[in-house]
Amino acid sequence: MYATMESNNRKQVNSKYQARPYCPCWSKRSGPVPWKNLNLCTCGEEQNLKEWSWERPPYVGSSWLVLTNDLKQVTFHPFYSSGTAVVRGNCPMIHNYHYYWEIKMLTDTYGTDILIGVGSNKVNISDPQFTFTSLIGQDEESYGLSYTGAVRHNSKVTRDSVGFCRGTIIGVRVDLWNGTLEFYVNREPQGIAFYNLRRHQVLFPMISSTAAQSSMKLIYAASWQASLLVDSAKILAASVKNRSLMRPKLPPGLWQTLRRQFWLTLPTEGCFVDDTDVDIELEAAKAMLIDVLPTQYMNGFYVDNVERDYRIVVWE
Repeated sequence: MYATMESNNRKQVNSKYQARPYCPCWSKRSGPVPWKNLNLCTCGEEQNLKEWSWERPPYVGSSWLVLTNDLKQVTFHPFYSSGTAVVRGNCPMIHNYHYYWEIKMLTDTYGTDILIGVGSNKVNISDPQFTFTSLIGQDEESYGLSYTGAVRHNSKVTRDSVGFCRGTIIGVRVDLWNGTLEFYVNREPQGIAFYNLRRHQVLFPMISSTAAQSSMKLIYAASWQASLLVDSAKILAASVKNRSLMRPKLPPGLWQTLRRQFWLTLPTEGCFVDDTDVDIELEAAKAMLIDVLPTQYMNGFYVDNVERDYRIVVWE
């Protein structure tokens, strides 16, 4: 089921916004980037958590795609492109779990399509080898976000978003408790794109490209089992009614603890204190946090039903 429906006959998506990199590092670069310099920018990679990696398709060789030794970075069509290449994550996503992962686009985006999304094990990933196509989202078994901003499913464009370019961080959140899929661009939520994903028994992360020498890197991947802990996080976030008043009302130690443990994140503006002051009050703040949550750390995911500026993620 689509979150929004637009013209089924629309062939092109004219995004309302211009795709931008996550940080200024990429805007300083002009012209081709040497392969050895693709990973010079590490902005947004502070959380070193990657629960899964990419899986090389058995039918392709190094002329179609190249994986780094850690199986996190993929380079499609390293010499020239003669079709569509796709790679799938080795993490089967199952019901009653929440999944979130992030991809950083390392090279320029161009060509027929570059897509990030999910698909079931019924997606045929071998036939389009010699066809230039928008693979992820061309059938009812896959869902994808294009670099153009098109959100695709079953060969239809269901909505458009900002899209992505070199240096953009693209996030994918799959909630298989409620059966929803939402994309993030530079950690800004784009709204729930699809519902009813629970009709699939299993889904896999997928990326595809028709562009020669296009490269992407998995920078974060985590999953959480649905539980009452997530509901506790929702209550905690919903209790904050005014963003501008959030920081002054919290003790410095508790505020710092929340900043460290809640991912993507509490507001950053406001009155901050030095870490030396925070350390003094940290033990008391931990005790206060335990009064709200069962433990200092907890698993969780993006909080729904809360205004975007107040959304938080708790992670362990």
